[in-house]
Amino acid sequence: MKIGCVLLAAGAGKRFGGGKLLYAIDGEPMIARALRLFSDLPFAARVCVTRAEETEIQRLAHERGVPVAINPDPERGVGTSVAIATEAILAKEPALDGILYAVADQPFLTRESVTKLIETFEEHPDDIVSLSLEKRRGNPAIFPAEFYPELCALKEDTGGTAVMKRHPERLRLVEAASAEELRDIDTKETT
Repeated sequence: MKIGCVLLAAGAGKRFGGGKLLYAIDGEPMIARALRLFSDLPFAARVCVTRAEETEIQRLAHERGVPVAINPDPERGVGTSVAIATEAILAKEPALDGILYAVADQPFLTRESVTKLIETFEEHPDDIVSLSLEKRRGNPAIFPAEFYPELCALKEDTGGTAVMKRHPERLRLVEAASAEELRDIDTKETT
């Protein structure tokens, strides 16, 4: 089974005060932590979507061997990043059975939880599989190929959640080991 990985890193980090993904957690920039986690797992293809001006994020991605896709209009929302990244990864590897979509601001996400997510998708390849805690959905999530057209059509400030809401019967939740793993860093106070 071929699973791809999309790392979403095009947000402005406005509530954080900018430069969020280069902010160090335990001595390592958040984006570097995410790139390390997802480049060390056995994905068939990877892509990191970011802003054109984020040259340091692009450099770190290239160092990890992760191709970069540029979102030319990230202010339109995360849906544009999901669509751009989906098209970019399928151009590299068109026969993906599923694509994992991850955000770059979850610095405490573990390899074990991502592996559990992948294993669950391999067992249930027709379902959308999402990490969760106490039945509350979080990130990352893996979507099967039949949903790629819907993901490529996203244009608003809503990502895969919009697709999940249209197909709730297809959603399968996988419990994370801890709440800390699902915590995303939106402000400096949450670090």
